[in-house]
Amino acid sequence: MIRQILLHLPTYPDRTPLQGLESAAFLAQQLGARITAQIPQLSDDPKSWPPVIGTFPLDFPQMMNEAVAISQANAANLAKDVVEACASFNVALDMRRGLTTFLGAPDALVDLGRLHDLTVMSLPTLDSFAHDVIQTAIFGTGHPTLLLPSGNGARPLRKLGKVLVAWDYSREAARTMADALPILARAKEVHILSVFGEKGLKTTCVASDLEKYLAAHKVQHQIDQVTIKDGTIGDCLLSHASEIKADLLVMGAFGHSRLREFVLGGATRTILSESRLPVFLSH
Repeated sequence: MIRQILLHLPTYPDRTPLQGLESAAFLAQQLGARITAQIPQLSDDPKSWPPVIGTFPLDFPQMMNEAVAISQANAANLAKDVVEACASFNVALDMRRGLTTFLGAPDALVDLGRLHDLTVMSLPTLDSFAHDVIQTAIFGTGHPTLLLPSGNGARPLRKLGKVLVAWDYSREAARTMADALPILARAKEVHILSVFGEKGLKTTCVASDLEKYLAAHKVQHQIDQVTIKDGTIGDCLLSHASEIKADLLVMGAFGHSRLREFVLGGATRTILSESRLPVFLSH
């Protein structure tokens, strides 16, 4: 069950778009869930600013003060917008505003995420330190993460018509499917996609075992199979999602530990950098 949703709303360098707030509110409405909106605002304490390496820029304090001012304005606007979004979808809201550092450790996000069933975040339009925060949420909370694309061509989550589930019989895929069951049960169509060609799908199960599992959870579904000829698994998933006009992609988040940090697998990196539709991930 998904009853508590954590909506993480960064305030710098960019704020979460309005469509991201409405997407989270829509999903909470569909699931009968509450939203906790976490709004971290940059601290104006110079002690919290990043250290300067090399020659000290004369305008560095001004640059930081401008960043703080942007963060403060974004925090105020986000607080207003999330209240309105939740009210329009009749969703209960708990507001959490706090201070953070410029390159703040995501401890507050991870700690609160561990006490919520799902964390919702926007994907940044550019590669930035925000990706490190997202990666930490995926591997650190112990719960699934829903990533909402932003920028030109990004698709909001406004319906659960078609949901595409990446399935390769792995532990990550099984965990993700189980976590997504409340959403899959509400979708009109669920496409279970297995991709062949790049790697073997090792299992002693047969397709009917998967069908029995989904039927037991009242998930209306069909099984799709694709063989890769060119490109990667990530490219194949996005292409198939576009082909069937999926509203949501559900997939396992793959990664391996290196120096106590998780490094994303190739397909996961592709999805995070190129997806224009919402992505539900678990590890």
